[in-house]
Amino acid sequence: MRNIYLGAAIAWTVFLTVLCLISMEKLGPVNGWQIPHKDKYGHFVFYFVFTILWYAYFYSRKKGSAARLRYISLFAAFIYGSVIELSQLLFTNGRNADVIDIVFNTMGSAAALLLLWLLQKNKN
Repeated sequence: MRNIYLGAAIAWTVFLTVLCLISMEKLGPVNGWQIPHKDKYGHFVFYFVFTILWYAYFYSRKKGSAARLRYISLFAAFIYGSVIELSQLLFTNGRNADVIDIVFNTMGSAAALLLLWLLQKNKN
């Protein structure tokens, strides 16, 4: 089972990396709902999933308390999101770093932490 969690976490991380670093011009026009700041909701959801998947992998290894592993997952998501934003600034054309993206990344990770904590609390 541990390999499934690791594979899912790595696949999500690669997907997220490509999505965040690819030029928006290569994606073409995006049609659909006109929701203000929809990219911020995307950041929230992407990092919510990122945190849950990495936590599931860390937890499957049984190396530390659930609380410690939740915080490690949050910290990893924060660092990863910050590195991605810095990479957008330094290595991409047509993409910009945005501190508000990091805020929404962290909010998504914190929401995942809260959900994981509630699930663990109800389990006990």
